[in-house]
Amino acid sequence: MSVWLQQTYGIRCLGALGFENTYALAVPEKLADSLHLVSIDDLARFAPEMTIASDYEFFSRPEWTTLTETYHLRFRETRTMDHSLMYAAVANGAVQVISAYSTDGWIADYHLRVLTDPRHAFPPYDAVLLVSPNASDDIRLTQLLAGLAGTIDADRMRQANKIVDVDGGTVREAATFLDSIIGAR
Repeated sequence: MSVWLQQTYGIRCLGALGFENTYALAVPEKLADSLHLVSIDDLARFAPEMTIASDYEFFSRPEWTTLTETYHLRFRETRTMDHSLMYAAVANGAVQVISAYSTDGWIADYHLRVLTDPRHAFPPYDAVLLVSPNASDDIRLTQLLAGLAGTIDADRMRQANKIVDVDGGTVREAATFLDSIIGAR
C-alpha cells in the first residue's frame, strides 16, 4: 500500500501510530464476567438470547456479513440506532451487545468489554501517518511525524477520545494528554 500511495499520488506513509480503530463488539463488563466472555467465539453461544445494537450502516456492511458467517452468530434481535444512543441502550440493558469502534471514548465510561476477534473477521483499520507530496519534502516535519510511529496504543487512544467525547474536553487537551505519554517514553 505504501509503495502504491507513493508511486500513484506522491503520498508518503511514515508508519502506523500503534493502534487500529476497527469495528468491535462490546458488552457490559458485568455480563462479560458472568458469562466468561472474552472473545466473539465466546459470545456465539449466547447470541441467540441477546439483542445487538449498531449504527444505521453496520448491519448492511460486508463486515457484518463476514462477522456473522465467520462466528455463526445469530442474535435474537438486531436494532439500529444512532451511534451515541447505543451506549445508553447497553448500559440500561435494552440491548446486551453493541458494535463499537475499538477506540471509542465511551467504552471505559460505560464499563464495556471489547471482545477479541481471534478469527479476524473485522479487517484491520490501522491508523497510519500519511504525508502529502507538498509536505514530504519538509525533512524536519517528516522526522517529527515518523517519531510518532508505534507510540499510541488502543487504550491510550481510547483515553484521548474520552477526553473529548465523554468529558467535553478540547482536541488540544486530548493532544496534550497524548503528548505527555509520548514524551514520557
